[in-house]
Amino acid sequence: MLAIKHINGVFTQFAHSRYILSLREAFIALLPYFVCSALAILVLNVAVNFSFITSADFIYKTIQQSSLVILTLFPVMVVISVGYHLSKNLGNSAVVGSILGLVTFSIHSDFLIFSDGIFTVDGTGASAYAVLVPSLSSYLLMLGRRFIPMSFFDLPLLSEFLKEKLLLILPFAFAFFALFLILPIIESVLHFVVVYLVPVDSQSSVALQLFNRMLIIHGFWFFGVHGDNVYSMMFEQTFISKDIFPGLSAQTFYDTFVLIGGTGGFIGLIVASFFLAKGSHEKNIARISLPFSLFNFCEIILFALPIFLNPLLLIPFILVPCFNFVVSYAMISAGAVGYQDVSISWMTPTIINGSMVGTDLVAPILQVFLIICNACIYYPFLRLSSERNNYQLAFNKLSSKLNMSERFAAKSEQRFIEQQRQSSVSSAHLTHVLNTISQSRLALYYQPQIDIQTGHVNGYEGLLRLIKRDGSITGPYFLDTLVAHKQTDIIDRWVIEQAHRDLMQWSNVGFKPTISINVNPDVLTNKSMINKICDLFIDFPDQLKIEIVESSYLTQQTLVTEHIEKLRENNIETVLDDFGTGYSSLSMLANLPVKHVKLDRQFLLQCEQPAGRVLYQQVTQIFAKLGFSVVAEGIETEAELAWVKSLGIETAQGWLYAPALPKNEAQHFVPKPIE
Repeated sequence: MLAIKHINGVFTQFAHSRYILSLREAFIALLPYFVCSALAILVLNVAVNFSFITSADFIYKTIQQSSLVILTLFPVMVVISVGYHLSKNLGNSAVVGSILGLVTFSIHSDFLIFSDGIFTVDGTGASAYAVLVPSLSSYLLMLGRRFIPMSFFDLPLLSEFLKEKLLLILPFAFAFFALFLILPIIESVLHFVVVYLVPVDSQSSVALQLFNRMLIIHGFWFFGVHGDNVYSMMFEQTFISKDIFPGLSAQTFYDTFVLIGGTGGFIGLIVASFFLAKGSHEKNIARISLPFSLFNFCEIILFALPIFLNPLLLIPFILVPCFNFVVSYAMISAGAVGYQDVSISWMTPTIINGSMVGTDLVAPILQVFLIICNACIYYPFLRLSSERNNYQLAFNKLSSKLNMSERFAAKSEQRFIEQQRQSSVSSAHLTHVLNTISQSRLALYYQPQIDIQTGHVNGYEGLLRLIKRDGSITGPYFLDTLVAHKQTDIIDRWVIEQAHRDLMQWSNVGFKPTISINVNPDVLTNKSMINKICDLFIDFPDQLKIEIVESSYLTQQTLVTEHIEKLRENNIETVLDDFGTGYSSLSMLANLPVKHVKLDRQFLLQCEQPAGRVLYQQVTQIFAKLGFSVVAEGIETEAELAWVKSLGIETAQGWLYAPALPKNEAQHFVPKPIE
């Protein structure tokens, strides 16, 4: 029982892994392409078989050319879709990942062959690389981004979009060249597995060779590779045109009695799906694929259900054609099924092809019997798949985890238009703000932080101010607009660099204060910014603190923790600012390497109510037990100062002592004694 539970857990983890869900997402995106491909071939063959058109007609040539292009480009479409969706879900640029997959596929798959100065296209064997190459290239791109240093492109005036693409140059090159080393190894291993572990003896009977061919082809299809094409490239298969029974070719036997509804006997699967619960994923896909499976097109079920890389459905996928092969072979060998020498297309629907091959009704009756048996084989596995694989839930979970934008795809046109209008207004406001800043002057003013017991200055908080042309000074009212438009990077860089300049000037006159600066929460998730801060303040150990609002800790906690620890290694502490106004989480703080916290004035104002006083007191005690250094912000009255002093808080900051002061005044500030 324990082993079964473990196997179920492993299977669920595999089925809902980021890689498998990305591949399913990629192939679902290709459904319109599959349907278009099937329709083109279906229309062409039906029209010719029923003499609606002839090979000399213009429409015949048009459809034939279109279907040929569609079939030839099929592996290319798979590469693009897999590269795009897998790269996106791995955190890479989806477009760059798709381009990388396409380029490497074209080189390694022999899809493009250069000979005598010209390129020719050969898609027959390329499908073997259509999933493998973009999968490898996407993961290599992710590894490159993770381990290759990116500081070379850390330039302050570049847009984030341009910087993101520049940062992918080295990972792109790493992935591109690494495949030249990795793919030959994989090809050698696969060649050994296929050729030596699955031998095909040309001296064996036609039936045995056909059976071996069936197993190998289905194995390829399970891994998303066009089994028939790859088999024809790797193995000699002249036996397929030979008679498996006198007057009945192996190909006709295989198409008529084994692949009933296409690879894996999918007519039986469709019948089984009708007995599943209404609205199940498997039932819906089976309904969509029914008209195509009647003509033996299998891609929709293979990739959208999926059979592809679905270990739960691998068993019936192999078992059903084996069952059909053995039963049909036994029935015909016993003389129970009459047959005749006819040539049929692989697209001929089941029952019709049985009627054409058989000399009586026994052949189509055998096909019906096989369909019923196939449905019975598929049903328990389909039902278990339906119960175990809630792919919609898995996709929603993945989407939420990766913060993918697809969740917004269902917005109505009216809402879209309204958003466009609001965006236009917002952009105009942003433009006004940027113009105002460019026409004014930014400055850092410093508000003293006072040791309550001694009255000495413990440090200063650098606060951003905007000095306009008329000399008036305002606070950073524009920050909310910049945050909304994700345009705070240039302000953050200015604040950091200005704080460095101020410390240098103060150092020249022998003044060495500790200052804290406020930056956008995104700074703690930006590796290049963290490196910049560490390098810039290397000559000012223990003189800088980074203040960050607590909401920034709610996401990417591991990365934030790593960067806080790096700052601490470089003698730069991190302070949690404005505690009590946002997403306060004491349990989260206990797990983060932060030992400094500031209690916001809004939190202090709640002390006017009894419940607020108790809360403020209890939070202060918790911080003391956790070893936090606490600064009480917004102290404006002596009563407020007496209250926080009674709680054992060591440092206070507020207008009671001084407002934010210009740099020169802050340097000479002496706090007045307060009783």
